[in-house]
This record gives sequence, C-alpha cells and structure tokens, in this order.
Amino acid sequence: MNKRIPFLLLAAAIGPAALLLVGGCSKNDSSTTMQDAKTAASNAIDSTKVAVVNTWDSIKDYSYDKRVEFSADFDRMSKDMDDKAAALKAKMSGAPDAASKDRDAAQKEYDAARADLKARMNDLSNATADTWADAKAKVADAWKRVQAAWANLTKANASP
Repeated sequence: MNKRIPFLLLAAAIGPAALLLVGGCSKNDSSTTMQDAKTAASNAIDSTKVAVVNTWDSIKDYSYDKRVEFSADFDRMSKDMDDKAAALKAKMSGAPDAASKDRDAAQKEYDAARADLKARMNDLSNATADTWADAKAKVADAWKRVQAAWANLTKANASP
C-alpha cells in the first residue's frame, strides 16, 4: 500500500472542513456556526483515523507489546471484510446462474481463505514474545490470501 494514501485520506477529510472555516464564515456568523464547523472537522478526522487504522500497513509493525491493539485493529479489518462479503453474497443471491460455477468456486476459495485466516489469528493470540514475529508473518500471508480471494470473488460476481 502506498504510504501517501493515509495522508490523502486525512487531506480529504480535513479539506472540506477547512473550506468551511476559511471561506464559509463571515464576520456576522455566530459562534455556533464556528463550533459546528469545528465539530464537523473533528468528526471527519476521527473517521479518517479509523479508515487509516483499518489497513495492514498501519498494524504490520506492531510488536508483541502492542498485541492487544493489533488484535483489536485486525478484528475490525476482518469484520469489515466479512460485512462486505455478506453484502455481496446477499446481492448476488438473486443473480442469474450463467456464471454460478465460477461464483461458487470463488466463494469456496474465499471461505477457505477466511477459515485459514481465523486459524492463524488463533495461533497469533497464543503467541509468545519469541513466536510473535513468526505468527504475525503467517497472519500477513493469510490476509494476503483473503484479499486475493476477495478480488476473485468480486470479479466472479461482476455483472456480465
């Protein structure tokens, strides 16, 4: 992942709020309007922080001492992926069966990759300081397989 993406996300979140503060306020505006703009900017920054945290690059270097934060952030990433997969599955449940064989194969590949990822996460939760790096590397590989399987799944479910 490009290291500029978190910066771009932050800029995208702060940009509209900055425009409100700089260009949208006149001398006649009340302090309430200014406070609303500050609140909107703060909310945008919080949303961007969550988006930035939900990437592998943001957690890949966590040490054993930060294992609790790693697990929490990774669980959030996994839940997001599971939510996307459930939404795609629901959307495609009524789709024509012309490519159902490809969809079924892609779904099985994704399900297998997710199951492997869950097993690697279980291993990571049982890791010691000495085995943390190896267990985390296995989680990284499993996460890459899930992402590749997701790409195949979305491709198989694309409209013909």
